[in-house]
Order: sequence, then structure tokens, then C-alpha cells
Amino acid sequence: MWKNNIYLKECIAATIIIMLPVLLFGEGAGVGNKVLSIGPRVTYATPKDADSGAWSVGVQARMHLSLGLGLEGSVDNRSNNFSKLTTIKTYPVQVSLLAYLFPGAILSPYLLGGAGWYYTEVYGPFSLNHTDSRFGIHAGAGIDLMLNKSLSLDGSYRYIWLGSVASENENALNKTYEDSGSMIAIALNFMF
Repeated sequence: MWKNNIYLKECIAATIIIMLPVLLFGEGAGVGNKVLSIGPRVTYATPKDADSGAWSVGVQARMHLSLGLGLEGSVDNRSNNFSKLTTIKTYPVQVSLLAYLFPGAILSPYLLGGAGWYYTEVYGPFSLNHTDSRFGIHAGAGIDLMLNKSLSLDGSYRYIWLGSVASENENALNKTYEDSGSMIAIALNFMF
């Protein structure tokens, strides 16, 4: 059994080594070869003080300024529960600069950083209904995989630094909710 396991690992390693040049230096279908892309995405956001993370949907558009540099704009719709009494709905509008590590490759990791505007609605006990907008910054990394000449799949992680949401004395507990945290996004991009 163990010898078969070693053989399997060797076969996987050999396949990766053989396929790596194709993934990194494929002809004409690499990341950044098309100027514009747009597509749907799903995100999983986990604020620091939330009871749990939540899935949400959104859309993103990318413009490649060069093979190695891109600009991404995105809009999402997310909702998180805090202590079963308060729900915070956030509509993040983010702009990110993307720096690709293997420009023009079929598979390229990238670094990202940017800023966002977060329209926020807070619902809680005692008819609490508060609306606010906040500014935040984010940084992270991702990977982009070209599926063909006009379609790519990408996944990214970003940490978001965002101001707290206060209940403004409406809540009997007068609590402030920390909304900074992690966000994972997976998107399907249609290239133009």
C-alpha cells in the first residue's frame, strides 16, 4: 500500500512539472492578454465580531492596464448577524489594483490592494434601523486561471480594515460592532 502511495505522489509531481510550462507560458490565452472582463462572483465574508461568516453574490469588472497590472471594480451584497439581535447589511463597492506575478501566463497569482465604500444598514432590537456609509482599505492575494481565450476563473482573499458600526444608543446594550475581517471571492470572468 505504501509503495503505491509513493508511486502516486511521484506521478502527480511529474505531471505538475510537465504541465507547468504550459500553464505559465501558454500561447495567446494568458492572463492580461484581453483588456476588459466582467462577470459574476460569490464572496464569503467573516467580520471579526459576527456570529459566523456569510455568503453573498456580486459582480466584478477588470481592466488590464498592461500584462502585469490590472484594475478591478466590484459590488457585493452581504448580510451578517451579530449576537442574534442585530443584523448588519453591507453593500461594498471596492476598487483594487492587481499586480500579476506571471503576466501573460495561463495561471497567474496576483497581489491586490485597494479601497472601498461600504453602504451599511443596521437592524436591531427596539426598532433599531440605522444607515451609514464607511470607507475602508483592503489588501490580499489571488490566483487567475484562463479557461479559454475568453473565459477565466479567479479566486482571491482580502483582509478589510473598516470602521466600526455603532448602535447609536438605540440598542439597550449600546454596542459597537467590529466589521473588519476576511473576505474570499470566487469569480467567473468573461473577457472582451
